[in-house]
Amino acid sequence: MTKSLRDQLIKKGLATKQQALKAKTSNKKKKKQAMKEGVATEAELRREELAKQQQEKAEHDRQLNRNIENERQKKAIQAQVRQLILNNTLDRKQGDIGYNFVVDNKVKRLYITEDMQNKLSRGLLAIAVLDEDFRIIPVPVAQKIAERIPEIIVLQNTKETVAETKEKEENWYSDYEIPDDLMW
Repeated sequence: MTKSLRDQLIKKGLATKQQALKAKTSNKKKKKQAMKEGVATEAELRREELAKQQQEKAEHDRQLNRNIENERQKKAIQAQVRQLILNNTLDRKQGDIGYNFVVDNKVKRLYITEDMQNKLSRGLLAIAVLDEDFRIIPVPVAQKIAERIPEIIVLQNTKETVAETKEKEENWYSDYEIPDDLMW
């Protein structure tokens, strides 16, 4: 059985019993005095500091784990979007009609078929960008992609925008009256 440090020092002759007793009572007095005054002892202060450091480290570790998890989810979403675009891209190799659209204040042109042009203008197809290449995809797929990463979809005409465009054109002509005596 191991003895306390105090007993070991007394046995070796490095301390006397009176010194050991005085040290013991001194420690007790300091603790009692600290409790009366409401002041923490050095050991308690060290314990509190240690607990505080452990809490800070745990919070830091949780934050790092959250960041890693967010990055993992972001990469998974990007992979899903990439797969959706690659699996649903329509072939435009026989395209002979130039279709112009605006991306970042620059006019871009794709050569597509007449059927694709009609569907794009009616809002049945959309244009997405993948690796700086523009792809034509169906609107249901574009909506799924827009839920995940909206900036991938560069053009998606909706039925409301098509109707608004027609209404604006009609309103533009309403400013000009047609004379009754106009002969064709």
